[in-house]
Amino acid sequence: MWLIGVLTLLIVGAALTVALGWTPRATPGPPLWDIAKLGASSATSFGGFAGFSLASAIFVAGLEAARTSPTFATVFGMMLVGFLVLVIASWIAGSAPSASQSDGASAMSLELALGNLCGNLGIAVTWLALAPLTTLIGLPTLAAALVWPLLFMGLAAGGWAALIAHRVTRARTTACVAIPVLGMGLPAVYRLVAVSRWPALWPTSEPALHFAFVALGMAAVMLVLHFALLIAYGRNEAQQRLRMVGHRLMLVVAQVYALVVGLLWCAVAVP
Repeated sequence: MWLIGVLTLLIVGAALTVALGWTPRATPGPPLWDIAKLGASSATSFGGFAGFSLASAIFVAGLEAARTSPTFATVFGMMLVGFLVLVIASWIAGSAPSASQSDGASAMSLELALGNLCGNLGIAVTWLALAPLTTLIGLPTLAAALVWPLLFMGLAAGGWAALIAHRVTRARTTACVAIPVLGMGLPAVYRLVAVSRWPALWPTSEPALHFAFVALGMAAVMLVLHFALLIAYGRNEAQQRLRMVGHRLMLVVAQVYALVVGLLWCAVAVP
């Protein structure tokens, strides 16, 4: 039941943002990045973060006291999921097309956005594991204090998604501004209002771990989109279609990304 509720939330949030930005701007913003170079550097960075996440999971698994803690599965699982998401991000960023294109809604621009947001999703999952990790090692006061810096991280994640959508596509400013607002606002309303009325809309145990797997599912969808964009690359008809609807696709991806991070934060802050 909770999965149906979460999917409904993601669909509603994405639909609201796309409705706000259905009509694109006349021109995209000026390019900020060399896509080919940024893709290569991002692949390296995400690969390093993936290694760190996996090493952290192995370290936690090696602590005998940690394995008896009720939060062990959440911490270990979130770090493993973070590793897998970062591997997917490295794959996407490292295999983006290298030829230059000028159109802001082109396949290359969308590839940049997919790789970057997927990588940031993996980092967010790993960072949000810090709160249950501090509980696991016997520091509940620190865990409670970490919730608020992690809230700022969640808001920053939504803001970064909005910036990416605004600069690499012709998405309207209003729709982009809505991304971080809905990204934290809708999950908060869902957790505090809807779940209080219908408890089945929330996982009965280890919610942060469940939502980490939702993040992994989103990363898998990003990978499928990456394959589709690679297939479309170089085909004039597909490129024309991307110029028309690329901003909507970007708004959907950015909003779902922000909502998943918001849900993860809610699961950590109000389990």
